Amino acid sequence: MKIIKWDPFKDMMMVEEFFDPAKQHRGMEKPSTWSPAVDVYETEREIVLTAELPGMSQEDIMLTVQDNVLALKGDRLFERDVKHENFYRIERNYGHFNRKFSMPCDVDTDKTSANFNDGLLKVVIPKKNKVRKVHVKVEK
Repeated sequence: MKIIKWDPFKDMMMVEEFFDPAKQHRGMEKPSTWSPAVDVYETEREIVLTAELPGMSQEDIMLTVQDNVLALKGDRLFERDVKHENFYRIERNYGHFNRKFSMPCDVDTDKTSANFNDGLLKVVIPKKNKVRKVHVKVEK
């Protein structure tokens, strides 16, 4: 599995934005306020990604695989079903998210499949068949 480096500057930008929401990010992508929980694991024949996306519909999710990188994007919108908005507590996170995952090996993007059921997205990406090295005996 590939090691993903931690970016402390992204965390610092999120803290700065918390204290100064009007802060400009000078052309950089605005940090997301939330990120869905994701599990990625590898079997003998495939890479499997499972993401928790509660309260979202299939139309809110965009999934792409290109150059051995899986990109998961979407928006979880705040629903205002309360007639008189007098909230005591809002703990659930909303907004845009953008996650990217580098595959640890070459994958067959044409055979990628995804299933979304009960707020759980499961993406299965088959590995490419490895080229077998065969020694050929040269005869005279």
